[in-house]
Amino acid sequence: MISDTVYIDTHIHGAFGEDVSDASFEGIMRMARRLPEFKVKAFCPTTMTIIEDNIMKCFEAVSKAKSILQEEGGDYAEILGIHLEGPFMSPSKAGVQNQDFCVPPSKAARIVERIEKNYPGLLKIIDVAPELDGGIEFIKEFSSSYVLSLAHTDADYDKAMEAFEAGASSVTHILNAMSPCSKRSPGVLGAAYDRKDIFCEVICDGIHIAPTVLRMLFELIDERRLIVISDSMRGAGMPDGVYKLADADVTVKSGRTYYGKNGSLAGSVTNMKQEADNLISYGIDPQKVHLACVENPLSRLKLVLK
Repeated sequence: MISDTVYIDTHIHGAFGEDVSDASFEGIMRMARRLPEFKVKAFCPTTMTIIEDNIMKCFEAVSKAKSILQEEGGDYAEILGIHLEGPFMSPSKAGVQNQDFCVPPSKAARIVERIEKNYPGLLKIIDVAPELDGGIEFIKEFSSSYVLSLAHTDADYDKAMEAFEAGASSVTHILNAMSPCSKRSPGVLGAAYDRKDIFCEVICDGIHIAPTVLRMLFELIDERRLIVISDSMRGAGMPDGVYKLADADVTVKSGRTYYGKNGSLAGSVTNMKQEADNLISYGIDPQKVHLACVENPLSRLKLVLK
């Protein structure tokens, strides 16, 4: 079954030397035409934490790329819509993303409304740190129109539960860039476990999360709620070297990303096919892998592909 599968990647910044935040429609088109090499059928181009005008340029580029691809046809991965990972995140959890460009959710409504006015229907997923000023109010206002996903957050269990009650329906790359899960502080993961209707993205390169913990997650979280994502940057499908991720220099070496003096992770250079193969090799049920790589990403977006 897995060998014949085509995958859905709803969190991908770049690959093959291209990056969504370059705001190049030609680059996004090249990326879309090469993603079938990774057996990706459809994807959500994903932005970084960049200034508002550059976010708008990204939307313009994706909109133009999508239109041209539809006109030209041929073999390419379909663009489902944009995943807005930044800038509504906690500066303390920004990681490789530029914390100087973080925007509190209290100031986010105008940005989202500007996007929708100019590119109606293109925005699909919005990441947000609910503990920030205006976070819960932002979720209440926009969760009926978009997937609101907790990300890059210091939220504890109680705040995460409040966010889910307000309408958030997803967690972005669970266990990465968020409060940990410990014996007396279950954090975002604990809240997602207790709420049986919350989708959880997971990076399955075996680096961001250890294989043992991946096995635990695939037992802990209902099989209809896990979503495998690549979270890849432009170094995916490229040789080792130094690559830009927004304004950061990221070293790619032996399948891992490194940035900063401590060599922190900065996205991945994996792809959906590799991750599916990884999960099978870790002993995870192929049916669960299929759901997490194909059906669940579409379920979160309430989409059906032909």
